[in-house]
Amino acid sequence: MAEKNGNNKVITIVLAVIITFAAIAVIYVNLPQETTKDDNTEEIYLTVVYEKEQLTYTLSELEALEIITGMGGYRTSYPAIKGQGIYTGVPITTLVELSARSITDYNITVHSDENGVKDNIEYTYDTVQGNLDIYNSTNASDENPITIGGVTMIVCYAKDSEYLDESKDGKLKIAFITENEELITKASLWWRYIYLIEIIEE
Repeated sequence: MAEKNGNNKVITIVLAVIITFAAIAVIYVNLPQETTKDDNTEEIYLTVVYEKEQLTYTLSELEALEIITGMGGYRTSYPAIKGQGIYTGVPITTLVELSARSITDYNITVHSDENGVKDNIEYTYDTVQGNLDIYNSTNASDENPITIGGVTMIVCYAKDSEYLDESKDGKLKIAFITENEELITKASLWWRYIYLIEIIEE
């Protein structure tokens, strides 16, 4: 009789262990599962809006477009010549063509977000085409333009072969460059921390 009772106890213990593991398994299966982030998802760097349509670009998508590298710099109101270097980016005209195709009468509004402070600037069609005042690159005190035009307006993501310093410029900025010589433009036109461009047809 004692042996039978002993066997019953063993069976009871085994069943209890099996039931316990089964309960744990059921609880685990029903726990909310942590969502794994897709490391292949790239951050959107730029959005271009035309009418009701918008195109978005990651950094690699911008780099896959028609890019241009050239010299640039700007004249501040102090006065001083600053920002001189080799800049790389996508011509604004390329981005306009991709969104709005062949329109030729438009302005653009460029939006920025500097650490939560949002702002914007408007550029005329002439400015987008590079028709703006050029200043003396060796004499900052000369406040008179020495000529007009000859630069390309770009969305810049790199300076001197390095990606922009995000603490100073953000991921993208507006720059004005030329491939063959350094032409100095007004500092207020170089817009930093940009993330959105609106194309407004006139």
